[in-house]
Amino acid sequence: MSIVIALLVGSFLLLFYYSSRDRFFQAYGLFFLILVVYASNKALYGIREEWSEGAFAPLSLVRWGLLGLLIFYGFRVKMPPHFRPDVALGALVVLLLFDIVASSSYSPDFNYSLLRALSFTTLAVAMLTGMTFYLYWRENCSDYFHFHYYAAWIVLAPMMLLHLVGLGRFGVTLIMGQYAGLFGNQNMLGIFSALIMPYVLFHWQVKAKTTLARALDLGLLGLIFIGVWLSSSRGGLSSCVIVVAIYFFVVNLESRIKIIAAAVCVIAGIIIFSSLKQDVTRFIKKDTANAEVYGSTSQLTEEKRFEMWNGVWPLFWKEKLTGYGFAASHLLVFPFTQDKEAGRSIHNSYLEIFGDLGLPGAVLLLLILYRVLTKAIVLTRRRGDHLERNINAVFIAIFVAGAINACFESWMFSVGNLISLMFWGPVAGVVARWAWRPVEAQQPAHSPMAQQELGYSGLRVQ
Repeated sequence: MSIVIALLVGSFLLLFYYSSRDRFFQAYGLFFLILVVYASNKALYGIREEWSEGAFAPLSLVRWGLLGLLIFYGFRVKMPPHFRPDVALGALVVLLLFDIVASSSYSPDFNYSLLRALSFTTLAVAMLTGMTFYLYWRENCSDYFHFHYYAAWIVLAPMMLLHLVGLGRFGVTLIMGQYAGLFGNQNMLGIFSALIMPYVLFHWQVKAKTTLARALDLGLLGLIFIGVWLSSSRGGLSSCVIVVAIYFFVVNLESRIKIIAAAVCVIAGIIIFSSLKQDVTRFIKKDTANAEVYGSTSQLTEEKRFEMWNGVWPLFWKEKLTGYGFAASHLLVFPFTQDKEAGRSIHNSYLEIFGDLGLPGAVLLLLILYRVLTKAIVLTRRRGDHLERNINAVFIAIFVAGAINACFESWMFSVGNLISLMFWGPVAGVVARWAWRPVEAQQPAHSPMAQQELGYSGLRVQ
């Protein structure tokens, strides 16, 4: 099955060739690609464990080398002339990164913690500077969206089509009957699908001009939803619903009214039609040990995640002022689960950072997300043109869905996790679009700069 990875890499390389020539963007795309390879079902596709596991494995060296390339070109992206910085947000990020690095000094595994801390710090700096400055310009946002739109076609569509026509034996992953597509985990498929869906929505709403193009986009959206449903990933499906709702809520007021009406219809349908109610209940309860459990409270206590959270909470609270060191707290999970695979993480990014850094780190993270949220609210209220509202909708939808999904998964601070990159990039996008100010409001309408912005051409960062 190594041909699957060869086709995947070849398709992305072609995408790079026909996409932006910006060095920073290309470095981002290469890092994105290596993380897709890591997220794939490596064993099925002939990637041996010794090639990828360990800090000095060949693929690991490639991954860290590409991260270094990303940070190198990130430093070379210059701050736009009219960029509006948020000093308070920058200070909060610096404090959190300092806490992350300093915590490795008391970690039970100093080398492991320090390596994880430095890798996340470099990614954070690349997002805080390079990505934020890069996404300030509309044309760069267009290139960024274009890349992820075709990534959805490359990663999701072929596997779903093979599965639907009965050719799933050619590299499609099924885990206990649950569809995972290219990935080695059905929950990874779910959240990847959710975070890449806004780029498809953007193409459908803004870029697709012909009936055929719009039909293809609708077909891709349909394949994404089918794949998430077959995966039985509750987090993925709920994130997809959140993404669609937030996207159209941001775009315009008319869509907000439609969203409320659609939500009322869905709730009414679940209440009225008993068969639909049973299907939804069965989907939600798929992992519970007791098939007779009813009610949200009882359902939660049956979950394996709750068992882990309930077990480690007293241990985390014991070290509430310092934590156990960055990337160290998840080691305390193993005694509370019989599943070694599930026990690799706490399955809650916020609880994990509390276990790693204690209350100071958790509070800093929440303050950072709060400031980003306030910027998202400002963008939602901003009266921009159709293009600007759709750009904002992409970033805000991913930020909200990712922040909610992080309550159930531990990817937020894992640089080697594809979802972490897919989340922090749009977070930088929210900050970038907040920092952007219409040039026509600052310069005469006849000036070259104003004409470029009014024409949506933007300026490419070299």
